Amino acid sequence: MIDCEIRDAQHADLPELLEIFNEQILNSVYSFRINPLTPIEGERWYVSHSDPRYPILVAQPRQPATVNRTALGWASLSPWSDYEAYYRTAEVSVWIRPEHQRQGLGHQLMASLIARARHWDFRVLLSRVEASNRGSLSLHQRLGFQTIGTMHRVGEKFGRLLDVVMLELQL
Repeated sequence: MIDCEIRDAQHADLPELLEIFNEQILNSVYSFRINPLTPIEGERWYVSHSDPRYPILVAQPRQPATVNRTALGWASLSPWSDYEAYYRTAEVSVWIRPEHQRQGLGHQLMASLIARARHWDFRVLLSRVEASNRGSLSLHQRLGFQTIGTMHRVGEKFGRLLDVVMLELQL
């Protein structure tokens, strides 16, 4: 397990956050985006998380001299829907650099997000996970998320039809 600090993202982190996400967009089916976020789109995304109810958290190594990057991964809470009745429901996202996956960072980030969600009195956290992403599904289940269904063949990327598992955590 990497010794890391979980902290709120700062604007200076944005290039690394985009690098982590864009790598997954370009090289995996775990993000259903096809095109990487441009710096302008990334700026809009970052600004959309200025409400403290919807933080972006960063996993940063405590010993930066041993790792040449500041952000090893990140996680965020986002509104589930713009409709007012969903005010106490949020969606969870978590992205870890491939070389740092399966080292406890996702668990630390998600646990911090869950604590934040409780602080802001969210009632339900939702997550969409591509069905072949066993690591993410296992992480969610270890944190108490329950599978609520599978949406079949809703995505298509790299010539593959993709299923999405929906998960929820009742807070």
